Amino acid sequence: MKRSKTRHYWNRDTLEQSGDWQIGTDETLSSRLEELLSRIAEQPRSLSDSELDSSLSCLPGFDELVARARVALGAEGPGVAWLQGLPRTEAAARLGYLAVGRALGEPLDNYGVLYDVRDQGGSYLDKPIPVSQTRYTTSFHTDSARRETLPRLVGLLCLQDAVGGDNQLASAAWVHERMDQEAPELLARLYRDYVRDIVTPGTEPTAEALLANRFPVFQKRDRDHALTLRYMRYWIEKGAERSGHALEDIDRHAMDLLDALFEEDGCHVQLHLEPGDMLFVDNRDISHNRTPYENLPDKERLLVRLWLA
Repeated sequence: MKRSKTRHYWNRDTLEQSGDWQIGTDETLSSRLEELLSRIAEQPRSLSDSELDSSLSCLPGFDELVARARVALGAEGPGVAWLQGLPRTEAAARLGYLAVGRALGEPLDNYGVLYDVRDQGGSYLDKPIPVSQTRYTTSFHTDSARRETLPRLVGLLCLQDAVGGDNQLASAAWVHERMDQEAPELLARLYRDYVRDIVTPGTEPTAEALLANRFPVFQKRDRDHALTLRYMRYWIEKGAERSGHALEDIDRHAMDLLDALFEEDGCHVQLHLEPGDMLFVDNRDISHNRTPYENLPDKERLLVRLWLA
């Protein structure tokens, strides 16, 4: 991949030309991992985190797998790591996924450490529920509409796929540059604070809490040109409505352009997770979306999300 001075800067073509983010698993490691984790899952006493991590580190290839993921997610990688060919047995897959996650960061438990992503029959358009609990498209976004909570990494483990439900990923740095070239006045607007609706379980969306829950779409994170994107348009629109701070036309135009650029075929990459696959993205500057899906007969789509600090 051609490197840019800007962190995690890529479009569809440059990402697809790079192989450092698609990380295949050696069949021997996968089978031994499944055997080990299946035995652990059947034990009457749950192993501690340190005991599990120690057991996994002894498996040839496990540390290398994690190291490759770290490189892909680091400053010199694309901010995306797709681990393929891992165990499909649910108990083994969950344990292996959590172990990989712990090696990459500290799990956050706002929704529980391992959060099942499945359709619960509702719509976020009807009531303030996480989009992850529906089967509809999410639009391009980053996770967490709560000011105090910004997962550094978001992980997904596929236990059962469906018809559709593809993951789409886009570089915020790439879109930021396009906006700067095409409409700098609209880009500048996205550096102002926006109220976000509150959907985190256990948080009361009072008027005071809403007004405190405001932050920009784009921010400069540090001195090396790194960006932070925090965006879910629907929660911004609902936050404006519920707080009485109406969006202006220029705000809507700015978000229209941002959405249009994310949705361009040449901007984002689309992939389909199969059972056993794990996907990790840098939630600070990689925007993601999910296409609508329909469950297979007698098989409900099930992914497991993991937020990492």
